[in-house]
Amino acid sequence: MKSLVFEGKTWEVYETLRQQDKEQHKQLCKIIKEMMRNDPRVGIGKPEPLKHSLTGYWSRHLSKKDRVIYRFDDEAIYIFAIGGHYDDE
Repeated sequence: MKSLVFEGKTWEVYETLRQQDKEQHKQLCKIIKEMMRNDPRVGIGKPEPLKHSLTGYWSRHLSKKDRVIYRFDDEAIYIFAIGGHYDDE
């Protein structure tokens, strides 16, 4: 199984989500679990590769407006952003 790495402030966002939006937190956990067990390029949340300056990163839907942005290699999945599609954070 791959390791999971929360980059930057994503762990704080994860914890805030856990306390304030249980349904979205549950969806995020489901997506993370699936990515760690299977191919991170396929599955729930409509995974899609990002383009241009974000080539190498992937996005999955948490909700209609919220996403999780990540990348992966053979050893780990790196979470770079959790939240609104147009957030500056």
